[in-house]
Amino acid sequence: MPHLPPSGLYIIQREVIVQYMRQLVALDLRQAPFRILGLEIDVEKDFSFTPHPSDNKHLKICGRIDRLDLVDEGTANERIRVVDYKTSASPLKPLPDVDAIFLPQNVHHHSDYYLQTLLYADIVKSQRPSVVRHLPTDIAISPALIFIQHASADNYDPTLCFGRTPIHDVASYSQRFNELLIQTITEILSPDVPFSPTSDLQSCTHCPFAAICRR
Repeated sequence: MPHLPPSGLYIIQREVIVQYMRQLVALDLRQAPFRILGLEIDVEKDFSFTPHPSDNKHLKICGRIDRLDLVDEGTANERIRVVDYKTSASPLKPLPDVDAIFLPQNVHHHSDYYLQTLLYADIVKSQRPSVVRHLPTDIAISPALIFIQHASADNYDPTLCFGRTPIHDVASYSQRFNELLIQTITEILSPDVPFSPTSDLQSCTHCPFAAICRR
């Protein structure tokens, strides 16, 4: 078969990817020097919860970390970053605290991004010997979200924040985060809590299952 020239859509997609890569390299140059500790790292964690007083259950949550790196090595700000890449054009509105992650109305402010990245960072913290080897165990673990479309700004910092406070060590928030996570899992799987559609119809505009329930 004759070789066909790339279609218009292919060319556009290629240009978008090239632009993303240039912005990411520019961001990394501003952060340099740093060490890449791993890419596409699969992690998992077992949780125990009680959806009913006589029913103890176990749940395994799995995920894939886009990137682990070590920044500010040898300084007071040295930390391992748990990085997730995002291509969303909407800037992230910082949540005020851990509790805000689990408020349903904050899904409009991408609380799910917070949930994912803090969960990954907490798993790395609790499983350091198996996830990150050959480094001291007292190095802080910091969650980060790299929004590629905004990474070209000179003052861009991908470190996740509560309000204006960067989360340089997930350990400071780990206990409360896990309490609320277990509480949420228990509520989702409890037979005593009715499974019913949300009353917040705005949530349906962002829900990937909207075509199924036709809410």
